[in-house]
Amino acid sequence: KKIDGLPATALGLVAQTTVSKGHENATAEYGPWMITLDAPSFISVMQHARNCALHEEVYRAYITRASSGDLDNTPIINQILKLRLKKAKLLYYNNYAE
Repeated sequence: KKIDGLPATALGLVAQTTVSKGHENATAEYGPWMITLDAPSFISVMQHARNCALHEEVYRAYITRASSGDLDNTPIINQILKLRLKKAKLLYYNNYAE
């Protein structure tokens, strides 16, 4: 019921992913299904899944994928923003967007 609305092609894709992660008995029809944040899986869920909780779970995971844990790139983004502001000031602009 959680994956209601996903087309057969999307279920096949997530079942293949599940098999590649070690669940040898995964099928498109009966699962288990492993939804990833890769574009084909993510877009299928966002476009077709009828379960609002699944939408929210996948969306929140997608928008925070590089902001915590080992893949946290917040310090890099902050450094880029500082350098852009510095560049703007050197060129006599108030901010980078100008």
